[in-house]
Amino acid sequence: MPTFGLIAEGVTDHVVLENILIGYFNDPDLVVRQLQPLRDATNELKGFGNWYNVFEYCKSTVFKDAFIQIDYFVIQIDTDCAHEKNYDVPPIHGESTAQFIERIIDKFVRLILDSFGNEFYESHKDKILFAVSVDEIECWLLPLYYTDKTRTAVNNCLHKLNQSLGKLKKETINPSRKDAKIYEKLSRDYCKTKILKASYPHNPSFNYFVERYLVPIDVEMTN
Repeated sequence: MPTFGLIAEGVTDHVVLENILIGYFNDPDLVVRQLQPLRDATNELKGFGNWYNVFEYCKSTVFKDAFIQIDYFVIQIDTDCAHEKNYDVPPIHGESTAQFIERIIDKFVRLILDSFGNEFYESHKDKILFAVSVDEIECWLLPLYYTDKTRTAVNNCLHKLNQSLGKLKKETINPSRKDAKIYEKLSRDYCKTKILKASYPHNPSFNYFVERYLVPIDVEMTN
């Protein structure tokens, strides 16, 4: 089984993605390494995490050198700040979610090309998996907590998630202090392959990530 490295905005994104990978590949012992930001054994943040640092990591020599030890890199980024300076990707306007995601992926590709050159990118591009969560990772949790069209939402997802959690009398998420342990609990059902595969098609950016990146790896592994 391949080794995965996670480059994400925050620790909460790490735990959600790790559960998704475990569930998709049906392997509780899957090796998943947290590269950016770092976290300790208690899930406390050891490095600074936000979208800016995802871009910074992807043009660093640390990123380049990590290809020696890791088979696949999952690069996660939300899109709620895509319009901001240094992110500089205009919001969706008359296009599909997939087209919007592809514009963000193009930004990463240009960054990697500018940092390390075409030869490096061409040699490693199949190892890079872009998890672009439109517009935040909480949108990927909605299929676990809704059965109506809300599970397809791409905005105000944290609010929608908290609404459902409140009705279920579960612990809600404090927007100003997100707890990785809560996110691990909320996404734990994604460790179950059947639930994961029934859920991801309902959210467009979640579906893009799985179908574009995880399915080909699975196909290659089974051939």
